[in-house]
Amino acid sequence: MRDCAPEIGYTAESKGDPQDWVSIADRSVEALCRARLAAAFPDDAMLGEEGGGALTDRTWIIDPIDGTLNFVHGVRYWCVSIAFVRDGVRQIGAVYDPPHDELFLATAGGGAMLNERPLRVSACTSLDRALIMLGYVYRHDLEAHLRLRRELILSGAEVKDHGAGALMLAHVAAGRFDAYLEPHMHPWDASAGLLLVEEAGGRVLPYPGKEGLQAGGAVLASTPALYDRLHAATRW
Repeated sequence: MRDCAPEIGYTAESKGDPQDWVSIADRSVEALCRARLAAAFPDDAMLGEEGGGALTDRTWIIDPIDGTLNFVHGVRYWCVSIAFVRDGVRQIGAVYDPPHDELFLATAGGGAMLNERPLRVSACTSLDRALIMLGYVYRHDLEAHLRLRRELILSGAEVKDHGAGALMLAHVAAGRFDAYLEPHMHPWDASAGLLLVEEAGGRVLPYPGKEGLQAGGAVLASTPALYDRLHAATRW
């Protein structure tokens, strides 16, 4: 455990980039998810943040702990994210928030639920009333991030980043946030949350980018009335 992280009984290791961490908990949770899914769906492929894998016509995509930096600091904003993709199309998205015992679940064409209650994105129609999440990690272009943040703030929006993209997308689906933006997200971070937003009545930027699902791409997910304005601001 690095010196400035809390002592919570296990070590965290750097993946190489600044503030990009993995813990034994990440690996253990992914191993558990893989074992349970393999037992239930033995013919399906799996792609995980920690264990890798390959995409086929039927693939489960796993992020065992999204928000590991929060997790290792004892901050209660992190989640487990699992998506099922068939022939490149998102079919199932599940985001579980263990600290608050909230399960966000969506199926293609079947709507989105939070602990079995229907979800709906917010009715926000104006940036000067909006709470927008703008994701940033060190691989992103800092100047582009600051330009976009400045433009959104000058438009009157409140702009924050809670450090767990999958959970922030789930909270857009729940109407707690009005939009989530990030110039690049990996498929294990984005896939489940994007389906949640779609099935809760929101709009999302087509995902992934031109390099395909394994490479990921830009994410814009918002309430419908804000989408065009945010799309123009991002220039993605």
